[in-house]
Amino acid sequence: MNNFFQFLLHFIFIATFLFVYVIAIILLKPFRLHRKRKVSTVALKISYLIYLAFFLAFVYLVLFFADSEVNTEENMDNGTSVIYYIIVLVSFFIPNIGIMIRRRFKKNREKFNYLVTGFNFLIILALVFMMSQVRWDF
Repeated sequence: MNNFFQFLLHFIFIATFLFVYVIAIILLKPFRLHRKRKVSTVALKISYLIYLAFFLAFVYLVLFFADSEVNTEENMDNGTSVIYYIIVLVSFFIPNIGIMIRRRFKKNREKFNYLVTGFNFLIILALVFMMSQVRWDF
């Protein structure tokens, strides 16, 4: 019975994350080209979707497969978990805010698109680094 509930919990999270991802694709329309800013707009949207996939995968893995046996007091003493929390908070807010406010930039929108695309890829690298540092319990 316990395995069934665990499977159901995994299924609910995966279905919810896939739903969020599909809604993001529908709302962003990633291959709809802008007349003036074709490359920067597509780069921003694609980098956001790649970021979202990594972020949702990271959250899922941490929720279900992070090794809970690891002594967190050691990590708190040397400050790495505080840095990880800050990275996760920044990685949640910066790309989402960037994709939401992109239309408010009229004059420098192309530069803004490239800047946020760069941040998205930096955050993806940070998430990959954090994934490599966590002890997984599969």
